Amino acid sequence: MSAEPEARANRLESLALSIIFAALSTGLLALIAVATKSGPASAGWWTRPWLMPAVALTILAAANLVTLWREVTDLRARPPSPDEATEGWTALLGWLRPLEYLGYFAAYLWGILHLGYFAATLVFVFFLMWRAGLHAPRWQLAGLGLVLFMIGVFRFGLGVWMPAPALYDLFPDALRSALIRWF
Repeated sequence: MSAEPEARANRLESLALSIIFAALSTGLLALIAVATKSGPASAGWWTRPWLMPAVALTILAAANLVTLWREVTDLRARPPSPDEATEGWTALLGWLRPLEYLGYFAAYLWGILHLGYFAATLVFVFFLMWRAGLHAPRWQLAGLGLVLFMIGVFRFGLGVWMPAPALYDLFPDALRSALIRWF
């Protein structure tokens, strides 16, 4: 058990989360009529497909709105200090960090279409290792081993074959056939 006290959550970050959750839950509750269809008119109201989602979303929206109201009243009673505001903005901008890796994955998918599975995977793995700061030769060998293992698992173990990219058309027929078959 750690002797360090747990860091207190930033109130501005909590407010942002409360706004997001309240907007999502009330938005989903508003879409209940669009998202569900009514059953036969002879059945009772308790058999309607919207009933339980509406009950759950009503409770969720109410809880989120109460939490949002409490966050706002707390911030009005005790406005955040400049340090707390800076820490809150830093935390909120940190939420965007995963978008960087989403962009890398989108580039990887583009690379599979244009370079082929092996080349795109090799570039992707080595780029991620460079981005993570793994520059030592042992990490480069581990990355190469990982790529070869992935090729073996997907191509031969699972039988997943990707369509040949246009880049393979630049090679002579015999080499092109080998690239299509093995990479």
